[in-house]
Amino acid sequence: MRKAIFLNFPTHGCINSLLATAAELVNRGEKIIYYCTEEFRPKIEKTGARFRPYKGNVNTFKIENDDLFYALKLNVEMTIDKLDHNFDAIRKETPDYIIHDSLCTWGKHMASILGIPAVNLMHSFPLTESLTSFTFDTAPIFIKTGLYKTMNKFKKNSPKKILKKNYDIHLSFKDMLINKENLNIIYTPACMAPDIFRSEKTYRFVGPSLFFKKEQDDFPFDRLSRRKVIYISLGTLHNNKADFYKICVTAFTGTEYCVVISVGFQIDVNEFDDVPDNFIIRQSVPQQRLLGHVSLFITHAGMNSVNEAICSGVPMLLLPHQFEQKMIAQRIAMLGIGIEMRYKKITPQKLYETAEKLISDPGYKNMASQYQSIFNKEEKTSHLKAADEILQYINKQI
Repeated sequence: MRKAIFLNFPTHGCINSLLATAAELVNRGEKIIYYCTEEFRPKIEKTGARFRPYKGNVNTFKIENDDLFYALKLNVEMTIDKLDHNFDAIRKETPDYIIHDSLCTWGKHMASILGIPAVNLMHSFPLTESLTSFTFDTAPIFIKTGLYKTMNKFKKNSPKKILKKNYDIHLSFKDMLINKENLNIIYTPACMAPDIFRSEKTYRFVGPSLFFKKEQDDFPFDRLSRRKVIYISLGTLHNNKADFYKICVTAFTGTEYCVVISVGFQIDVNEFDDVPDNFIIRQSVPQQRLLGHVSLFITHAGMNSVNEAICSGVPMLLLPHQFEQKMIAQRIAMLGIGIEMRYKKITPQKLYETAEKLISDPGYKNMASQYQSIFNKEEKTSHLKAADEILQYINKQI
């Protein structure tokens, strides 16, 4: 029996699509020791893996805004924290290989320090060279990064100096956004892959993975009958958007639609006074089940949400917040399944008119239905293909 350490960045979006692969590796006799934060213990233990809680001081990843620089800065702090507090324990486990997700920078470097193979599981598109080059859209993060580097150059214990001194690690902005390995598994079908990825030999597109389904017995599905349903969610990281949700309320109040909004746990639903009768506003909903009742999904274009929507044959209005989400939104628009809009340009009128177009034009639903059959077929085997790729690769390395 070989032993693998599974290291995950502690967010739902980074974890959900990887769980079926962990379960399949356990089924095939691999000993999987899965490190994450306590919040995710129930999910992880369902796979049969042995859960280990991260030790350290930085165990919560919360983004108060869409500042990618802040997210990268926090990633650096978490990398130092996880190496300082968990590396010795992981080394004593004597693993044969490491599996990490694409934001788990410490996973990549732990494997390198230990001199063992590593596999990168990607819950979204990898970023391309063009998306990490200096452009009008990327200028703010490059400027902030440059200032951050300059300020830390004169600090005795800057994160960069700590990583270099203690672990001989050189972190770069581009590397941290992908954490690329010699095997990188991407959880969406090959038909979703932009042409720029097709020549990359280390990428394997295995299909969507929808292992974890959140069940909520108290959701009022009976209120959805005999009406077209619009579902609105900005995922788990970028959902602290009370102003946006109020735009949605203004846009769809008094319309023929039943509108379901999942606002997340950073917003109190009591903030919404006099909620119209055609709205259901909750902190969380059983998304996969709900999508089976939906005519339109208004989404941040995260890969997990997009995969789930296509598996249910639902057209999308896409409001990307980050680079990789923009790539996904552009691809969905190219496939004819949805329309991309700039989040910061949204008005109630534009939102309503675009939603009307997506629901009334049968072309979007027809294209979503065509890809639905492809996605559902691949979803049934994505965890098997991922496990095959991992074990074939590891067998060659060990």
